[in-house]
Amino acid sequence: MKKLLLMHVAESVPLTGLGVLLLPSIPLPALAGYALHTGLALTLRFPNGQEEPAIASVEEVSRPEVADMRALLLTQEGAGPVPPGTEVWWTGEEPGWE
Repeated sequence: MKKLLLMHVAESVPLTGLGVLLLPSIPLPALAGYALHTGLALTLRFPNGQEEPAIASVEEVSRPEVADMRALLLTQEGAGPVPPGTEVWWTGEEPGWE
């Protein structure tokens, strides 16, 4: 399956004990098509061109004075901050949660 660009990261927020929340630079309809908490196998393409595999779940974020938006929560062990401008690509797979 061909990869699908889900978002460009505007901000990443570490959430202690949960992972790293990735907020999009603009809301993209691609995330609206997934049920909340769906697990996705991803590829992160950093601004320097380096790529890294990742696993995330689809989440919804509410913030004061901003419309609710979909975001991704990196859930793999050792997930760290993601720089703004990183592209998030879906590989076409849903990971096993074993």
